[in-house]
Amino acid sequence: MNIQIAARRAKTVSITLLILSVALTTGFLASARSNTPGTAGSEGLTSANAIVSRFKQAGNRTVPVQAATGQRREFTIEVHQIKAEIAPGVQVEQWAFGFPGQPASVPGPALVVQQGDHVVIHFKNTHDQPHTLHLHGIDRLSQEMDGLTEVLPGQESTYEFVATETGTFGYHCHFQTYLHADMGMYGAIIVEPKNPQEKIWKDEHAIILDEWDSRQDPHAAIHKSEPNYFLINGKSFPLIPDITIPDGQTDLIRVANFGEEVHSLHMHGNSFLMLDKDGFSLPEPVQQDTLLIGPGERIDILVKGRDGDFPFHDHIVKDVTNNGIYPGGIHVMIKGGPALNAQGALMGADAGGHSHGAGTPAQHGDDSHGGQASTPAPTYGHDSPAHNDEFDHLPEGSPVRVVNIASFAFDQKELHVKAGTKVAWVNRDAVGHSVTSGLPGGDPKTRAFDSSNEAKGTPTMLAQGEAWTYTFTKKGTYEYYCLPHTNMVAKVIVE
Repeated sequence: MNIQIAARRAKTVSITLLILSVALTTGFLASARSNTPGTAGSEGLTSANAIVSRFKQAGNRTVPVQAATGQRREFTIEVHQIKAEIAPGVQVEQWAFGFPGQPASVPGPALVVQQGDHVVIHFKNTHDQPHTLHLHGIDRLSQEMDGLTEVLPGQESTYEFVATETGTFGYHCHFQTYLHADMGMYGAIIVEPKNPQEKIWKDEHAIILDEWDSRQDPHAAIHKSEPNYFLINGKSFPLIPDITIPDGQTDLIRVANFGEEVHSLHMHGNSFLMLDKDGFSLPEPVQQDTLLIGPGERIDILVKGRDGDFPFHDHIVKDVTNNGIYPGGIHVMIKGGPALNAQGALMGADAGGHSHGAGTPAQHGDDSHGGQASTPAPTYGHDSPAHNDEFDHLPEGSPVRVVNIASFAFDQKELHVKAGTKVAWVNRDAVGHSVTSGLPGGDPKTRAFDSSNEAKGTPTMLAQGEAWTYTFTKKGTYEYYCLPHTNMVAKVIVE
């Protein structure tokens, strides 16, 4: 599918989801405020009036920093240009926030304070572009602290405010926002309750959502973003660390969307309680298993751990891919207690959670192309695909070694051969597969071998009943995988 068409369709889906969400919310409020006779309607109207009354009476003017009731919390933030891996083998340029003397990262470091604190942020522009620091969601700061005046390279600016409300907030650059946000210039501000007894959770975790175009050029005259990777805390699955919530323990997950698309996070095998949105407590917590979150929104949810490991992932399906290949993207595993079977008994020790066929990612080798041999790549000399009957009854001592592709796996995970050996991969599955060297997401032009010939254009899969051969002429370790099914990994060791 054409990328631009796909992007337009994705945006249409996002807009449709937003409209549906607004419609459902509007319908609920209309029902709550209706004058239909009945106790429920009257109570709903009274409750709505009380909320409006509190909103009108509440202060919203600048809170002077001298009115702070907590501690003075100071942070210094710099900007650095870095290279980072967002998916296996995919390195991108980023403009990242960081503390002095510490590695910069995307997202930037979390600024954790308590309600009532006087927060001071010294921003040093150590980059070669103008930047600002907008304090996203902090709504009772002064106009001059809103972060719309650019800070030129080599300059500094200080921002300060009183943390009046608890919740999840953010900071990001607001100079040429479209480009600078796409380059990773954002981070979280977390305001904890001053009274520890108000924390009704044991531990807390942060999920910051974003999208990334691995082909973008920040120096282009016109910035056009067509995201092909979808991130949690700067990484795409399978690089996203698991979230551990022990069985029976209740934790808080802070979800923030600092990207430009709507996301719909669904939790398998469990539900959660939505507590706060954009730093404001909901009038009544809502229990659900799917979270629709738009750009700039922050939502805090309570999750109670249970037995087993389950995915928490995006249900906008393109957002669980890496450059169009599933699985990937916005997908994190919630790890709980030991898994139970359907009868309630403990399962075996090897009963891992289902990660939608993601498997274990291939490990990096000594070079940047994901574990290919450091010796020169062998001559690209594969045969044309042949019918698999050719390899069904090879004579004993045949110089050809056979790897069967069946049930979405290579039947020999580690094949040892001598230099000069021809290896044949035979597709026994009813769906197409490839034999592609390196790690998912790598540059097709640098692969030692690839049955799909992606470097020459549209990749071609091995159909059922086809085989592909390759002769290894150099010693080394060659990792490989299936292009559309990246959980399928194996290696050939040439001795």
